[in-house]
Amino acid sequence: MRAVLSRQTATGAFPSEVAGMEDETCFVTASVALCLDPVAHRPALDRALDFIESCEDPRLPGAFAFYPPRGRGPMLVRGLPPDADDTALAWLALLHGERRGTDPARAAFDAGIAPAACLMVPGAAPPWVRRGAVRTWLIERGRDNPVDLAVNANVLALACRLGLAAHPVAQGAAASLAAAAAGGFDPARFARRLAPFYADVTELWFAVRRAAALDDGTLGPVLEPVLAWLAPVLGSRALALDKPLYCNDHGRPVWRAPVLQRARRTTPAPRLPHSDACAFKQTPAFFKQTPALSNKGDQHDVLFLGRA
Repeated sequence: MRAVLSRQTATGAFPSEVAGMEDETCFVTASVALCLDPVAHRPALDRALDFIESCEDPRLPGAFAFYPPRGRGPMLVRGLPPDADDTALAWLALLHGERRGTDPARAAFDAGIAPAACLMVPGAAPPWVRRGAVRTWLIERGRDNPVDLAVNANVLALACRLGLAAHPVAQGAAASLAAAAAGGFDPARFARRLAPFYADVTELWFAVRRAAALDDGTLGPVLEPVLAWLAPVLGSRALALDKPLYCNDHGRPVWRAPVLQRARRTTPAPRLPHSDACAFKQTPAFFKQTPALSNKGDQHDVLFLGRA
């Protein structure tokens, strides 16, 4: 974890790489923060939470944007509105670090995320989208505001963390994930439509696993087949340092975050209470054979394909 902590910037952010530059985003910082131990890594976690709070949109309290709205740091695009993905991950990190409580998080879920839900599914929507699934941006942007399943999985994770698995938004997200899995859609072939803001379909697996780890067991019958459906796309590239992580809904530009990949490698995988569809196995020999994943001195979790 030392290699991860050494990459934290003066603002508290953990950087990502895009278009030949390093930028500082809520997404990567919150994702790394969730890998930090609240006791062992307290100073670094507090600085990360400071940066995350700077990403809160002053026009919509409780909603968070990709970049700090008032920040002056490196940004590829300025003026981005708040979105459901960053808002969900920001709240998960703030709860993880005990910076904010569940009551304001629930209020933000209802006031910020829930209004982005599809009350009616457009005819042009992909066949797996269900009523209640959320669009990505927390403001109306027409066709530029698609339903992304990875975004919905992160929203579902926040709902599970808050005890809101029965919320219509959580139910819509879960139903959409289940429909994609049951429909026989090849995750690799349909990756751009399943998760248009993500550059690698394995990120959808990470998001679903996050929701499954926070679920109290009630959504097990829904999430287990989703994890099993995504299992064939997993492999060594899922933890590669240079793996593409996310993008805009047109597929470009592409962001990478080696610091997040390192954090994932060094963090114990969560035990899923209701699924063995995708298990993690400790296999040090694998890293000796795969230079892209080698990181001497660390304990690694390697993705195991199929059932445990």
